[in-house]
Amino acid sequence: MSQSNLEVFKSIIERGFSCGDLSVADEVCAERLLEHQYLTNSDLPGPEILRSQIENARKSINDLKLTLNASVETEDTVWARCTATGLDPRSGKSVTIDVMDICRFAGGKLVEHWGVPDRFALLHQIGALPPPPK
Repeated sequence: MSQSNLEVFKSIIERGFSCGDLSVADEVCAERLLEHQYLTNSDLPGPEILRSQIENARKSINDLKLTLNASVETEDTVWARCTATGLDPRSGKSVTIDVMDICRFAGGKLVEHWGVPDRFALLHQIGALPPPPK
């Protein structure tokens, strides 16, 4: 029996982003992946895009752990809200940010992705943005 799209998504965040297992990209990505996340190189084959995203995320946050907080699954799409935790490699500070993902699947493979990590929260937590006004 094949995995549900939500189970495929969970393998991306658990095996890929949290554990650094790049082989998940070859298993779950279609050869052509439409990528809509800001600053992601989308001129690569689908598995390469996902591998690059995993590598970049794990370089940006040491000891990265993604936790699925909420999700909605329809016939071909998974909407998810996750929390990313870890350490900023430059400052050594602990960071926690929200990540929103929308993933569309076809034939059990990821074919389209929109991702929105809360980069403002990350910049604020590492001291790169001024504190909020009082």
